[in-house]
Formats: sequence, C-alpha cells, structure tokens
Amino acid sequence: MLKLTEGQLRRLAETLDTLHLRGVLGGNVPASRSRTALIGQVVEQARQHAATAHRLYEATRLTPEQVREWLAEAAPDLPPEAYTRLMQLLTASLEPGELIPAQQVVSLLTIGLPTVLEELREIEYRRPRPGLTYHEFQVARHRRAALQKLLEGIGTPEPQPFVPDPFQLAAVAFVTEEDKDVLVAAPTGSGKTWIAEQAIRCFLERGGTAWYTSPLKALSNDKFREFGRKFGPDAVGLITGDRRVNPDAPLKIATTEIYRNGLYDAMTRDGVFGAPDLVVFDEVHYLGDRHRGVVWEESIIYTPASTRLLMLSATVGNARELAEWVTWTRGVECRLVAHPQRPVPLRTAFIHPDGRLQPLFEEGSPGRLQADVEALYIKAKQQEAAEQARRRRPPFHRRRR
Repeated sequence: MLKLTEGQLRRLAETLDTLHLRGVLGGNVPASRSRTALIGQVVEQARQHAATAHRLYEATRLTPEQVREWLAEAAPDLPPEAYTRLMQLLTASLEPGELIPAQQVVSLLTIGLPTVLEELREIEYRRPRPGLTYHEFQVARHRRAALQKLLEGIGTPEPQPFVPDPFQLAAVAFVTEEDKDVLVAAPTGSGKTWIAEQAIRCFLERGGTAWYTSPLKALSNDKFREFGRKFGPDAVGLITGDRRVNPDAPLKIATTEIYRNGLYDAMTRDGVFGAPDLVVFDEVHYLGDRHRGVVWEESIIYTPASTRLLMLSATVGNARELAEWVTWTRGVECRLVAHPQRPVPLRTAFIHPDGRLQPLFEEGSPGRLQADVEALYIKAKQQEAAEQARRRRPPFHRRRR
C-alpha cells in the first residue's frame, strides 16, 4: 500500500482552491480557515496511518523508466497489471514523446490513503469549470454520484446463491402435482424459464414427453442448445421450418406453428403425432397478435385435455381473463400465477445533446424528470408549438389585405 510524505501531502492539498476544499468537507469549514484546516487534517490522518516516506525524483517530468524505478522502490509488490494500468492513466493525455508530469505520478499513486485524500485526488482530475458557486459545485457532485449509481447497474451482477421464489414453487406444484394447467405472468428476468425447466424435468423423469414452443426460430434454436446442456443431447430435439434434429426425442423444441401443424396431422393420421404429457407455450401473449394469434388459439383448443399446459408471459395484459378462457375451453382448471414485482430494477438514462449521460429521473422521485431533461423537454415543446403555428399561417400572397 502506497503512502505520501508530509511534504507531498501539503503540495497536493495546496493545488486546490478554497471553494473545492470546502466542497470536500461538506462546506462545514469556514472559508477563512478551510485550506489550513484541511491541510492539517490530511497531514494528521497520514501520521495516524503511519505513512512511510518514499523517495520521489525532484524533476518536474519523468520518463517511463524513471516511473518504473520509483514504483519498484515504493511498491515492490505491485502486480504487473496494476503497473500497466497506471502507465495508461499517466500517458493518456500526453503527446508522443512528451514526458510524464511528476505531480501526476504523485496524485495517481495515493492508493490506500484516507478518504479525504481520495476525494482530493478525484477533484483534482475532475475539477469543475472556473466560476462555479458553492451551490453549483454541490449540484455537480450530486450528479456525479447519481451517474455512478446508474453505471453500477450495468453489466453482469456478482453470482448469488439461487433460492426459488414462492411463486415459482407454486407454479411447478400446480402443473406437476395437482395436474392443472398453469398461466405464469411475471416480468422479464423473474425466473419463468426455471419453472419450465423443473416441470419438464419432472415429466421426463416419469417417462413422459414434452414440447417447448416459442414464437421465433432464433429463440427455439437458443432453447435447444440450452436444454441440450441441461437434459443431455439425446433427450432434446429441434423441429423448425428449416431444421430437424433428433425429432423423436422425449423433449421437442419447436415454433408454435410446427406444434399446431402436428395437431392438424393428428386429426387425419391417428398415432403419428402422439399426445405429449406437457406443452410449454413461451410468450403466450402472442395469442393477442392480429396476424399470428390464431396459431396459439388453435394450439390451446386442439391440445388434448390430458396434456398439461404451462403458459409463460411477461406482458400479457388480461391474465385472469385468459386463464378463465383456457379453463372454459379445455374443461381443465387453469391456475393463474401472477408475480408483478421486478427482481431486477429498471434504470433509465438520458443522453444530453452535448454528449453527457445522466439519469432520466430524479433519485428517489419516480416520474420526476431531471432538471436538465425537463428544461430540454420544455424547450422542445415550445419549438414544436412554434413550428406548428408557422405551418398554419397562410402563404404571404394568400393573406387578406
């Protein structure tokens, strides 16, 4: 862990003006004493942490070799990737052949220092434009914190132990133990696929057969690969308009049109299709599609009553009405399992015309636009109204004299 000497701490603190120092301390240090108070606080914290003095070259600019030599002396255990990253930061803004500023080396190597020094280092490299008032400076810090929170939600989260939710366990029990059809209405990412996997596994272990249908060939291909890893390649087949892989497998992945066509064939050629024990309809809200909804409707109507249906959707709007219709049509109770809570919160962002990324809404106030966004929205509405008024005006030669 690297530490700075008392003299280096003083030089680092003295590079910032009084307004920025007050901002670091939350504005609770009088302006007349803010610089002295902060320097004293920094030096005292460094003493308490037993800061170790390291030699730093007196030159104002250093070569990469000199930086490497300083690092070898100051932090002999520094891993190679950390050195590479530091060199990238140090040389990012330099012209070809330009030497590295020694003060920049000091600032970037304050790793492990007290929190005050971490904030000093950040402010030095993200200094607000000259002329900001104290209020404007605090607003800028608040925006940076909100943006940091927004960016933290991007990417793959840390792995967590999986614990099924009660609605997932209930849905599996309804279809596998109580012999009922089930409609699951839950947001994206809430675990509907896990329900389908457990139901399929249960029926396959009993020696039964199952179909998994989806509205898209790409989705069917994806599920074929996924279920092949989970249940084994010999247990999973794929049937789409242009591919047939292991079509006699106990678990068939297909588009809904392929499954509906199989039901058509069963009406004319007995024994060819064979009634499955379980059919999973993914994206069942396609039932309301103007052009393709009839495929899902016919598939539900023509599926034998002895076959259990597991229907999944994240966007079906009339879930209870749909469950009642399935019950009335098939003569088998269809249980609705609804779970409206999102397991992954939605984060909305806005790209400002000047290129800045910022949250769309105020933190803690859902539906309230950020001040910058609201100002742009009002300006855009005013421009739109002016343009509409301009278009409504008759041409000059048609105006009344």
